[in-house]
Amino acid sequence: MLTPAYQRDHRRAAALEGAPLSSHQPRSAEPGEPPPPTGPLPRPRAVFPWVDRVWRDWRADPVDRFGVVLFFVIATIVVSSLVNVGTSFGDSLLAHAMSGAALVAAARAAGMRRGAQRVVNVVVLLAVGVLAALSFSELFVDQASLGPFSPRQADPLWVILVLAVPVIVIRRIAQHTIVGGRTVLGAITAYLQIGVAYAALFSADQVWSSAPPFGQTQPSSAFMYLSMTTMSTLGIGDIAPTTEVSRLLVSSEAVLGQVFLVTIVAIVVSQFAGTRKK
Repeated sequence: MLTPAYQRDHRRAAALEGAPLSSHQPRSAEPGEPPPPTGPLPRPRAVFPWVDRVWRDWRADPVDRFGVVLFFVIATIVVSSLVNVGTSFGDSLLAHAMSGAALVAAARAAGMRRGAQRVVNVVVLLAVGVLAALSFSELFVDQASLGPFSPRQADPLWVILVLAVPVIVIRRIAQHTIVGGRTVLGAITAYLQIGVAYAALFSADQVWSSAPPFGQTQPSSAFMYLSMTTMSTLGIGDIAPTTEVSRLLVSSEAVLGQVFLVTIVAIVVSQFAGTRKK
């Protein structure tokens, strides 16, 4: 039988075992405490999570992701509407870099072969690199000393690259057997890029014509405005064609824009709505 003194000493020893350790004793890790984490640090939180997710998804699987192409096409429209690329190579670099990015993104979204994608990348990099070198040289020497080409004369060289984007996108969405959101984005991208292509054609017509095709010499920013109002058949009339070629370009854009809108875009949207109902 245990004496009361033994029981009292036993309880005191048990209480001392559960007491906190003094500051002079090092604290040992608890048996159930996990070890400190090792390995690579966690990825920092993105400032814009939605943009980061879209970018990572596009890099992992870019096929049919026309949202990125649409972004660069809209950026091209905004920059070309606000910047006159005929005044300096720097302004031309800003506008055409967006067009080049749209072409590279369109080649990836269309699922082109790697060899074709490399050709597109090389052509765009060479074109942008030449403009970058000219714009950098423009800071130190006079524009007349850079060569026979002025920014206005070099601008039509981008016509072929700009025309390639809607062709690539339309060719890809025509292969879709199931119409989804990506097909709708592709149709909208191709429609807006047609307006960008006609703005480049208007600029080329002014450079290569002996007489101003729109009554007087227009800044390049006016051609994007003219193209968008013509394609939407808004027809404000403040800029009017005065030569045969310019009249042909304006009338063909109005017809092509409406035909594309009431056929391809309408069919894609109607089929997409039917798919959503099912």
